[in-house]
Amino acid sequence: MRVSPRPIAGLLAFVAYLAIVAVLWKALGVDYDTVQDTTASVIKGIVIPVGIGALFLAWYTTYLGWWRSVMIERPRTAPRWTMVVTLLYLVAALASVATSGTFTLPAAHVLVLALGCALVGFSEEILTRGLLLVGFRGSMSEVWVWFSTCALFGLLHGINVLFGQSLPATIRQIGFAFIAGTALYVVRMAQGALFPAMLLHGLWDFGALGAGASDTTTPVFVGLLFQLTLIVSLVAAWQIIKAKTASLETPSEAIPA
Repeated sequence: MRVSPRPIAGLLAFVAYLAIVAVLWKALGVDYDTVQDTTASVIKGIVIPVGIGALFLAWYTTYLGWWRSVMIERPRTAPRWTMVVTLLYLVAALASVATSGTFTLPAAHVLVLALGCALVGFSEEILTRGLLLVGFRGSMSEVWVWFSTCALFGLLHGINVLFGQSLPATIRQIGFAFIAGTALYVVRMAQGALFPAMLLHGLWDFGALGAGASDTTTPVFVGLLFQLTLIVSLVAAWQIIKAKTASLETPSEAIPA
């Protein structure tokens, strides 16, 4: 690592990424409530700003020398059963995509939406479950690492209120993102890598934004399945935090080679 993990390094990435998206949304005249509606709106509201943000995050991670710590969880301390959260999240995301009406949209719209969601999954995960997580571990206990990264993931969506989303909807989205962030934290810890969280994040957004673009109502069972995922993830996160804390408190000389 060129720079030792510390919170300020992660927070600088957070502020810079948020500023990049906000400035580009303002310059491009983005209306958040219609960002998924057309091919042009997806390019203007997701692909361009999030793509530029992704390039910045990739450069910044390289500058810090944090790629390995950001992408790989070592040592893996999560109990094996917590992998069930990954499975539940995957099933819920696939069910969301399958019932979203996304593939009734024009092919160009679907492809651009898929690209945009992939960029969101990459950027928001490398920022929150990557740079912020690694930075916060430089001086925080694991319970505060979990809470702080999820809280900032929620607050990341607060910017939407400045670009057309209502205040009540934004507050709901912040709360939802906090809990969804917990599930994605569990996925990273259980799988031992950040990439699965990126994939699931992008896949869920693909279904959610596709439903909005096609004006499709999400079936009740999809919502219930995702709620189950979130409930299980809270229990899993608590167990993971306990295991991670115990591993950090174990003297290195007591750990078998």
